[in-house]
Amino acid sequence: MKLQQYINSFIEPLHHEEPAALIRLLSLHNKTARGLADTVGHIDERRLSNPGHSLPEPWDGIAIRHCACVYALYTKKDYQEAYTHQNALLSLFYRWFQDQSAWVLPVLYILLQDLRDLAEQADQVTYSSTGKMPSLEECTRTVSKAFSMCATDRTFKGSESRRTGVYHVACLSLKCYFKVGKPNLCKNIIRAVTSDSKTPPIEEAPLNDQVTWHFYIGMLAFLNGEDKKAGEELEWALLNCPADAHRNQELILTYLIPLHLLRGSLPSRRLLSLHPRLEELFLPFINAIKSGDVREYDERLDWAQQRLVGMSTYLVMERAREGGLRMLFKKAWIASDKSTRIPITTFQIALKIHGVDVDSDEVECMVANMIYRGYMKGYISHEKQMVVLAKTNPFPNLSTIIR
Repeated sequence: MKLQQYINSFIEPLHHEEPAALIRLLSLHNKTARGLADTVGHIDERRLSNPGHSLPEPWDGIAIRHCACVYALYTKKDYQEAYTHQNALLSLFYRWFQDQSAWVLPVLYILLQDLRDLAEQADQVTYSSTGKMPSLEECTRTVSKAFSMCATDRTFKGSESRRTGVYHVACLSLKCYFKVGKPNLCKNIIRAVTSDSKTPPIEEAPLNDQVTWHFYIGMLAFLNGEDKKAGEELEWALLNCPADAHRNQELILTYLIPLHLLRGSLPSRRLLSLHPRLEELFLPFINAIKSGDVREYDERLDWAQQRLVGMSTYLVMERAREGGLRMLFKKAWIASDKSTRIPITTFQIALKIHGVDVDSDEVECMVANMIYRGYMKGYISHEKQMVVLAKTNPFPNLSTIIR
C-alpha cells in the first residue's frame, strides 16, 4: 500500500465512525502494519512536520506518524524510535479525541496498548543497566491523560459518554504504575473513579475490565495488609476470570494462595496441578503447614526468598508460617491427651523433634505471640512455666481470625 493510498483509507472510517476499520489501519501488529513498513519506507522530519491536508485535522499527522512508527519497528528494529513516534501519534489523537463520543474508545484502547508494549521494549536495555524505565514512566503519564479525558467527559451522556471507557483506561494506568514500581500512586486513579458520582458502576463495564479492576483493588489491599478485603477482591476476580485466561488465573492465584494459607485454607492438589509453577513454589509450604514442620517451612522461605520478594508475597508467606507453628503446637496438645495444662517444655520438645532447638524463654515468647494473635486461646503461667489452654476450641480455625 502506497502512502497516499493509506492516508485516503481513513476517509470512509472517519466519516462513518467505524472503529474496527480504524483499528485495522492503526494497529502495530497486523498485516497492514507490516505491509506499510515494507512499502512506505522512511518518513523524514520534513514530512512529519508537514503531513498534508487530505484528512480532517489532525489525521494526516496521525497517519504519517503511524507509518514512521511501523518503519522504525519492523525495518529498523528501533523500539525507542518506534515508541517516540507512537507517543507523538497519541498526542495528535488526543487533540481530536476530546471532541468525540464513545464510538472511538476501541481505537484509543489499541493505541494505548501498543504504546505500553513499545515502552516496555524500549526500556529493556536501559532497565538492565540502570534499573530505570523512562519510556514506561512517560507512557504512564500519557495513559493518565487519556484517563482524565474519559473521566471528565461533560459533552456526551449515557452510552455515548467517554466515561464508559473509564475502567479500561484506569486499569491500564494501574498496570503501568505497578510496572514502574509506584503502586502508591494507584490511589489517585482509584479515588478519581470511586469518588465521582457520574462514573458508571463497575457492573456496567465489560467483564474483562471488571476482573482487572477487582484484581488491582485486591492487589493494593494485599500490599497494605488488608487481608480480608484483598481476599474478597481476588476471589471475585478468579471466579469471573475467563476459563481460557490461564495466565491471568495463575497471576490471581499467586496472591490468593498466600492469603488462603494465612487462614488455614489449603489449596487442593488438583488446583495446583493446573498451574505447575505455582505447584513448585507453594506445595512445599503447604506440606510443611500440614505436618507442622516449622524447620522445613523456614528452609523453603530461604529457598524461595528472591522469587517471593519479587512478587511482593514474602511478608505474607512469612506470616503464614504461624499456621505451621499452630499445627505443631496443636499436635503437641493432642499428644498430651488434649489437656488444658501444657508445660512449656512440651512445646519445646515438639520444636526440637522438628529440628528447631530453642530455649524455654523463646518458646514462651512463641506461645505468647500465638495467643496474642488469636491462634491459640489461653494464657501462660510464667511462674509455673505452664500454658493454660481454653477448655473449648483452644486452637480456633484460622479463617475466623483473618484480619
